[in-house]
Amino acid sequence: MSEEEIKCPLPELREECGKGCQSQMAAYNECTKRIEKKGEGDCEAWFFDFIHCRDKCVAPKIFTFTK
Repeated sequence: MSEEEIKCPLPELREECGKGCQSQMAAYNECTKRIEKKGEGDCEAWFFDFIHCRDKCVAPKIFTFTK
């Protein structure tokens, strides 16, 4: 029995699923531009909106790799 190198599928899935969350990423990028101009505040809520969208896509796919 030979050992195969195990590759974590999570980074690829995150990248793939992130492409489907462009509106959330655009809102986050707009927020960061506003913050850079103002010099204060944060975009945490917009960041978490993007992460939530991406992870909602990743979750069902990641379990197909478990044994």
